[in-house]
Amino acid sequence: MSGLKSAWELSLERSDKLAPELKSQKKLTKKQKQEITEIRKEYTAKIADRDLTSQDKIRKLSDRVRPEEIESHKLELEEQFRFDKKTLEEEMEKEVEAIRDQ
Repeated sequence: MSGLKSAWELSLERSDKLAPELKSQKKLTKKQKQEITEIRKEYTAKIADRDLTSQDKIRKLSDRVRPEEIESHKLELEEQFRFDKKTLEEEMEKEVEAIRDQ
């Protein structure tokens, strides 16, 4: 029976085969964890600010755009926000990755 493996051992072997990069990942220091937390907070705040600004612009469309053009302007503003958010998220992940690689 020494040839039999537990479900846990089999699972570990499979996980090593599926994601070998996880095995080689080093542990983060307390300082690195704090830096990553700060970066995530900073970018979350930036994204929230862009969202509020975008929503405010959408609410004010009726004051400066003809009624028949409101929907197209609204879609443009929403698309711009999604683009900005994606860009900020990518920047955040690059900064986090740089800290992990230290």
